[in-house]
Amino acid sequence: MNSSADTYLSIVGTYRVDTADAAAFASIAADSVPATVNKPGCLYYIASRDVNEPGVFHLAEGWADKAALDAHTSSPDFHAMLEKAMKLRILSREIYISHSQGRTLAP
Repeated sequence: MNSSADTYLSIVGTYRVDTADAAAFASIAADSVPATVNKPGCLYYIASRDVNEPGVFHLAEGWADKAALDAHTSSPDFHAMLEKAMKLRILSREIYISHSQGRTLAP
């Protein structure tokens, strides 16, 4: 568990998907959680579907360091998930990567 003084990388992403592809994107996002949360250096990984906009999804990730994030983004399962998602009509996406501090897991 990280203490509030530790620094880690956090990623926040928002995807707007054509509503016709929302169920497929939701399935891909849900499948990505168990494939990612137990990877070395993953502090948290959350896939969420917006309550008010059914075609909007939010992803939040915490990684111990850049090496852990790089290992994740170069992994075969990440590329397979990306390949599936790229077949869908993603209308827009915004991704922010930040150095963060704070608790990443409940005590």
